[in-house]
Amino acid sequence: MLLGIRIQNFCVFNDDKAGIVLEDLFSADVESVLSVSAGISPVIPFSNLLALIGKNSSGKSTFFDALSFVSDCTTMGCSIAATQHGRQGFLKILTIPDQPMIFDFLFLTANGKPVKDILAERYISYHIELKSDMHGRPYYFAEKIILCKRQDDGLWNQTVCLDLSDGNGKVLSGEVLIPAGVSDKKIAALHSYGAIVSFPVLTAIYQEISHWFFCNFSTEKNGIKSPVAPGGHKHLNGSGSNVQNVLDYLSVENPSLYNSIMDKISEIVPELKKVSGKLPDSFRKSPDKLFLYLLLMEDPMPRPLICIETPDMGLYHDIVDLLASEFRHYSVRHPLSQIIFTTHNPYILESMAPNEVWIFKREEENSCNLVNIECAGANPIVAELYKQGVGMGAIWYSGHFD
Repeated sequence: MLLGIRIQNFCVFNDDKAGIVLEDLFSADVESVLSVSAGISPVIPFSNLLALIGKNSSGKSTFFDALSFVSDCTTMGCSIAATQHGRQGFLKILTIPDQPMIFDFLFLTANGKPVKDILAERYISYHIELKSDMHGRPYYFAEKIILCKRQDDGLWNQTVCLDLSDGNGKVLSGEVLIPAGVSDKKIAALHSYGAIVSFPVLTAIYQEISHWFFCNFSTEKNGIKSPVAPGGHKHLNGSGSNVQNVLDYLSVENPSLYNSIMDKISEIVPELKKVSGKLPDSFRKSPDKLFLYLLLMEDPMPRPLICIETPDMGLYHDIVDLLASEFRHYSVRHPLSQIIFTTHNPYILESMAPNEVWIFKREEENSCNLVNIECAGANPIVAELYKQGVGMGAIWYSGHFD
């Protein structure tokens, strides 16, 4: 699970942090860091259900694009990633030319044990530094992965698992750091070593980042339909356009699971019934879009991170309430998986807590025109109002986030 990220020199993010990174981990006791609330500590980690709010063009979608860019870099290389999903090349997405682009992540894993077992928890830090050559082509200048574990005596143990600079360095094999390197610096070392089971920490982070899912079910693209490969598909794509392929796959591959999922969705939204026949391609009706979200959350192989752009767009308020409830149920069923969504709708925040709401602000009068990211839980007024029983939607509507 992603606990935090620091982004430097990516589009509108000059140097911004959300959640906690490695340097914050040692600033407080582990248990207090993970259960932090307003007034206890200004350092608040990501939980497994988050809402991103803010005015238009405040950086919410760009935040998702930063995560998507890192995922693309990890799976296909940074040079190709810089031209995917509307990106116009590496130099175009730099905030400051001739400066490196840097990402720092902190992940929580439970090593296969219950999450509540604090001694089983492992924290993994991943540092990435990208530069461009004289022709403007990006490459991995540095990668570093550190494993942090809490010992029985309460002290921290840090283990460097990967440390590469300019294509050369060391990787942890067993309990020994051995020489390591990559022949193509456009490809992440995490991609190469993460595919080898003898490097379990690297494999865990590679599996995490490469399986991030970016969902735009509610986004209309001027009627343009993306081509869908024929046959059964295991998972929904980002637009949901292959939903019939997924249903066909499930019904053939595992009929009992298919019937179980359909029965469960029908109980939640009775009017969907058994979803017989092909669903509309546009999914403009509320029940159709809701079905896509419910089907996504019933995937037998849950994604470690699901990023959703405005899931409430076009949904009636009672369906928004239902969707928010299902998001919460998903976070309970999968405590190390996350849903992060953007919204402009106060209704969907009513079931959220202050440390689950992150506010993006962008000062247009600032010549740098950069972003400020704050957690609502760090505001003592918001925390007190919530403690008194005022919902986060009402607090937002009252202007306390502005």
